[in-house]
Amino acid sequence: MNYLSYQIEHLQSKGGFSTAKEISNQPDLWNETYSKLLGEKDEILKFIQKFQKEDKPNVILTGAGTSAFIGEVLEGPMQRKWGIPCRAIATTDIVTHPENYFIPSGTTLLISFARSGDSPESLHAVRLAKKHCNKLYELNITCNAEGNLAKDISGENYCLFLLPEESNDRSLVMTSSFSSMLLSGLLIMNIHVLEQMSPIISRLSEIGEYILRSYLIGIKKIAESDFERMVFLGSGPLFGIAHESHMKVQEMTNGQVICKFESFLGLRHGPRIVINGATVIVYLLSSNIHARQYELDLVRSVELTATNEKSVIIGNGYDEKEFRCDLAIKFPSETDDIPEEFSSLPYILPAQIIGFYKSLHLGLSPDSPSTNNVISRVVQGVKIYHK
Repeated sequence: MNYLSYQIEHLQSKGGFSTAKEISNQPDLWNETYSKLLGEKDEILKFIQKFQKEDKPNVILTGAGTSAFIGEVLEGPMQRKWGIPCRAIATTDIVTHPENYFIPSGTTLLISFARSGDSPESLHAVRLAKKHCNKLYELNITCNAEGNLAKDISGENYCLFLLPEESNDRSLVMTSSFSSMLLSGLLIMNIHVLEQMSPIISRLSEIGEYILRSYLIGIKKIAESDFERMVFLGSGPLFGIAHESHMKVQEMTNGQVICKFESFLGLRHGPRIVINGATVIVYLLSSNIHARQYELDLVRSVELTATNEKSVIIGNGYDEKEFRCDLAIKFPSETDDIPEEFSSLPYILPAQIIGFYKSLHLGLSPDSPSTNNVISRVVQGVKIYHK
């Protein structure tokens, strides 16, 4: 048996077994996550319906680091779907300026995403919400049954969704935990029609398997090429995926590859200056036909002045012959019939795989790439101050 084209023994000797396995198992884990949520639908639906009947409801999607980027994917679609204000605010912002984010006069649903459930900021953000909100609902989505976020249950307006145990990544970097928590948020957003989501989840799993089966050689070639920077571009829900993608490669390369993320239209307004001959640009093309017109215009614009930078295009809906790209990752079928926010899920796989291969290429251990322990699985050194 192998993961990402490496035998288990080789992965274990290089310190990359957990990461490779966790990246590879995501399509199966998405199906498991959906099945588990189906089994808990009634309780979660009752909780959501109760909240939605409250006066002046609003939602805050929160988490720290990678977990915060889940909210960036969800906030727009959730606001559109539920018809109430939804904001993605990192716990690291809430902890320093809680009064800027909580609305005392309304009813707040704080949706917390966390792999371990033990990050100091995540726990303190809940305490601050209780202090600053006149009426608070809590929905904790976490991968760790032993974490404080899963065990600290208080009040009647509380709900917990604990993901399958396999989502609690052993690796330092979050891979399956990110995508599975993101899927949980997408499904809970559609909890009223959860049974109807089955064909979509099957399609997403098939797309994930297709990427893992068909593009490893091409992704490995890119990862092992000579570059020092990566820029990830995404619009709408894919902006959050671009944010997480930049984090993954930067983490797994221990900062030896410096990454940036931006929206397609935002790149022109200054950030484009970071692109040079040592850069790989990754275009996350939207399944939204309207947005994709703007995105393809940007690709054309960049190509007009291209020098030695490399490029990767992920997604469908364009003529491959029109662009000079080093790798085109296309899905096996069009995704226009899949809701835009759901179709964002498999877009995270290429960055995870690039980060893994680049980590090995640099002589690092993907399971623990931080050689000087600057980053850790559960953040350390955060002192909480009270006022």
